[in-house]
Amino acid sequence: MSYWREKAASVIEEAIANFSVDLENLTDQQKQDLRSAIDASYPFGMRKNHPYQIWLDERRKAFYRLGLAEAETGRRGAKRKSAIGCDSTVPGQQSLF
Repeated sequence: MSYWREKAASVIEEAIANFSVDLENLTDQQKQDLRSAIDASYPFGMRKNHPYQIWLDERRKAFYRLGLAEAETGRRGAKRKSAIGCDSTVPGQQSLF
């Protein structure tokens, strides 16, 4: 594991541990608060380049594991990365053929 991945994973786990509620039965407000707590714990300074991409990847994994985001699947049933933060999709832009 790289330094950036280890650091991101440990910071996210620390933020989850400090969020003192039952993670099995989260309300919608608690889910939003947990997302905000994880996002606020970003440790690398500017949000760009390689460290930020690693952070987003570890964040996405934690969100799926905690049930804060749903895993998307592609046409063949394989898991696909979602565009976190994307609110809408333009009709007709998902498929070209």
